[in-house]
Amino acid sequence: MLVRFDPQERLYKTLKLVRSIHLNMQRSAEHMLDGAGISVAERAVLELFCEMPLTVPEAGRRLSMKRQFVLRVVNGLMDKTLLERRPNPEHRSAYLCAPTAAGRDLFAEIHRREVELLHALLGDINQTEVVAALRVMTRVSTAFEQLAGELDDAGKDEAL
Repeated sequence: MLVRFDPQERLYKTLKLVRSIHLNMQRSAEHMLDGAGISVAERAVLELFCEMPLTVPEAGRRLSMKRQFVLRVVNGLMDKTLLERRPNPEHRSAYLCAPTAAGRDLFAEIHRREVELLHALLGDINQTEVVAALRVMTRVSTAFEQLAGELDDAGKDEAL
């Protein structure tokens, strides 16, 4: 019996896996961060600011998180002296956040351990598979980010 290959159904099955992958990765990240003094959310925010100084609203957009939540996380990281405020040359009242030397060092150590874990768990995945997975997941992420933005905008219009 021939079964028709339905790419959307296969993609749906792949995305179903993302839910369990996300939960298991979060549990693993919590375990790996034990003793580091930061949470999974703080780790995500610190990573973003290690890439480049940003404002809190821009960080929220890039992480698809509410600005208020990112602000609470940023304040916590500042209290731990892992992030600092810097002047924003483009806007006087909107400061930039950037890692301190301690924040950069902490994230570098966390990242090193994560890469070692990936190598130990998934080192047999070849470059072609990684490139294909990254391409597909980037398209999925972009499509759902756009959809979420459209739905948020529609909700704002309905509220008016």
